[in-house]
Amino acid sequence: MTFVTPKPDGIGDDEWAANVSEPAAYSGEAPDRSREHTEAGPNGEVLGRFREILLHTKDLNWVDKTLAGLSHKMLWRDDTSGASIALVRFQPGAGIPSRHSHASNQFMFCLRGRYTYVPTGLTLTESSFYWNPKGSLHGPTRADEETVLLEIYDGPHYPTQPDWYSSSADAR
Repeated sequence: MTFVTPKPDGIGDDEWAANVSEPAAYSGEAPDRSREHTEAGPNGEVLGRFREILLHTKDLNWVDKTLAGLSHKMLWRDDTSGASIALVRFQPGAGIPSRHSHASNQFMFCLRGRYTYVPTGLTLTESSFYWNPKGSLHGPTRADEETVLLEIYDGPHYPTQPDWYSSSADAR
């Protein structure tokens, strides 16, 4: 679904036409719903141009990943760099099953629940902020109750696809 932002009163047609982002390879619910128009990039890739974007996350469906008990709402992804912003939800008892590291910095803000890093006992609870620096080994993890996290990566998620995902799309 595409949403075109209405032109505000008092803004001229030329100013409004020029008031879009540079061409970018963004995906996720927000850009997928808010792409003003597309154009071909230098290598033939499809690039979008965007204006301000507002997304009501409660209106989005949770999408299950191939790891049991894990689902997400992908809000934004820079398909060129791999950076992303998503809501992730772990059902009680679900978690990441083994020690691993990321190919970029991982940031998480706990919106609700309890999410524990088993070896260290470090536990995210409502309003906790967690930063896992690029390359730092951590995990396994476990959700002690249903947990919803805002998860941000400043680049690609993993150096290689983790064995707990049977879909490469889940590792992005």
